[in-house]
Amino acid sequence: MAAVSNLAPSILSGVSGLAQALVGAPAWCIVACLALSLSLGALQLLFPQDSTDRLAWWQDRRAYLQQRRILRAIPRREPGE
Repeated sequence: MAAVSNLAPSILSGVSGLAQALVGAPAWCIVACLALSLSLGALQLLFPQDSTDRLAWWQDRRAYLQQRRILRAIPRREPGE
């Protein structure tokens, strides 16, 4: 069974709460809010936050920053010393 993203179930269950909160609002406002919430859920399903590429990017970034800190800690010699 495929893993479901964290945001999708909360959006699908939150749609009913959103509809209750917007009772009496104009129809275009209700449709816009529902479309926005469902599109955000679909976006996260298409681009998951726990992908291996994203993890690799953060690991490379962390290694780069650590190497930069090490190089900054080395004292530099002034010309003519």
